[in-house]
Amino acid sequence: MNLTIIDEDTLIIYLSTIGLYVMRYVLMIMIVLGLIGNLFNVLVFHQKKLRSNPCSFYLITSAYANIIWIMTSPLPRMLATFQLDLSENITLLCKIRRSLAYTCSSLSMASIAFATVDRYFVSSSQVEYRQLSSLRSAHHLILITALIYCLIFADMFYCLDIVGVPPSIVCTISTTRMCGLYNEIARLVVLVFIP
Repeated sequence: MNLTIIDEDTLIIYLSTIGLYVMRYVLMIMIVLGLIGNLFNVLVFHQKKLRSNPCSFYLITSAYANIIWIMTSPLPRMLATFQLDLSENITLLCKIRRSLAYTCSSLSMASIAFATVDRYFVSSSQVEYRQLSSLRSAHHLILITALIYCLIFADMFYCLDIVGVPPSIVCTISTTRMCGLYNEIARLVVLVFIP
């Protein structure tokens, strides 16, 4: 098929427009469904009967972390398709948004892993393992994990900046290659190897 330069340019514009609309509306559906699902998790696991269960606490923590992640990662991306993402214009918001997104997505995965380990402890035939499952230890474990993840992703406040010339500005790692390398390795370790 022999396309002229004008046809190729038109095709590129056409495909870019389709991509924009797909991203806009698919993200919108994912955001709504994600919020509904996680709010149901919060409602179910906040029932009085389940509040004293460490596994329920881990699942509630995961649901809250997912809600915050949805509000700090997919929602701004969807808003950016309408040119409404303030984190692309305000440096502090750019840094807070990305740091929260990384911390919450990591905390959510860790909470699910902790719930799995807790279920193993509870169902163990050995008394020593069953005693490891307690609400107090769950609170401590989540608090310590959240603090560690906050420290791991605190580099965002140094590394991220808004780069570019309007209208093509973006919140990205702009300081050094070491920041980018550290960020990628930290994400890999936290999301793949730790849970």
